[in-house]
Amino acid sequence: MAEKLNDDKRKEFHEYYQKQRDKLPICPTCQTNDYVIPSVRGKPSHDLLLYAQEGYVKLSGCTQGYKGWCKKCQQFL
Repeated sequence: MAEKLNDDKRKEFHEYYQKQRDKLPICPTCQTNDYVIPSVRGKPSHDLLLYAQEGYVKLSGCTQGYKGWCKKCQQFL
């Protein structure tokens, strides 16, 4: 069985990343940010890795500074 993020930590991440929601870029391909999630740079904590696996953020590695990820078009922005 896959490990899951606990509800308190998920709520903490939701609150933090929700503040960034209005700053997410518009995808140039689908012309909306409805499908865009935050891109997180750097080495993630274990909890952040679990949060990313749930599809709320996209990990972009240590060297790339993207602003978001379009889940519909499958591209960094």
